Amino acid sequence: MDYKELSKQELPFQGEFFLSRNKKYEELIFFVHFYEGSPKQLLRHIKLVNSLGFDAFAFQLIGNHKNLISMHPPISSRGEFGVKHTYADQIEILLNMIPGKKIMYTFSNPTGSAIEAMARRQVSDTVALICDSGPSGKFIPSAYNLYTHEYKLNPMPLRLVLAPILSLGWSFYLHKDLQTDLKKFPAGFRILSIRGWKDLLIPPDHIDAVFEPQKHLNWTKLSLPEAGHLTGLRDFKSEYVPGLEKFLTSVATTL
Repeated sequence: MDYKELSKQELPFQGEFFLSRNKKYEELIFFVHFYEGSPKQLLRHIKLVNSLGFDAFAFQLIGNHKNLISMHPPISSRGEFGVKHTYADQIEILLNMIPGKKIMYTFSNPTGSAIEAMARRQVSDTVALICDSGPSGKFIPSAYNLYTHEYKLNPMPLRLVLAPILSLGWSFYLHKDLQTDLKKFPAGFRILSIRGWKDLLIPPDHIDAVFEPQKHLNWTKLSLPEAGHLTGLRDFKSEYVPGLEKFLTSVATTL
């Protein structure tokens, strides 16, 4: 698929194509950044897949927990309350607009939104999924970790109160609808789960809780013993890149 003409159009959610100078594979890498992140923070990953011969696409997720107290609460096109589901709306819109086969490359808990969008579309043109540092299958403990280690909220009783309350702003289902959505994925669907053993926000066992029950999926782990949350490529490139490249070349179609 040649995305040069489509890249000249103005796409929703600040969507942007990043075309490889030496394209080798048919599939487009569709990036979904982490919560409160941006495409700019994925440039290291985008440049990597471009260098491997893949075109890429990234966009800006719109909305966060501030919507909960605004005049625009996060309610999805399907009437579901929660930031997770409004993110899924945005991903679904863009997947519908961009033709051709895609490999999803997602980060942290917005991976759950990507899984939801893929399931809505019957996984119609996405051939594989790469998940870096998520999603969590133990959402409230992961949220508590976020408020402890990232936001550094004190005192501890405040974190204990806020973790379950604000988790409902993500989704009333918390992490449980992930299982329903993953059951819609075809047998043998390929997933690469990248995790840092020193991830203080979403440790490996939280991620395993998502994928281990899904026996029909063909999922593999890329474990980085010294990495933390989302630090794999930045700090452990020599371990990260070979595992990622091996997976990509095994699922992609050579031109």
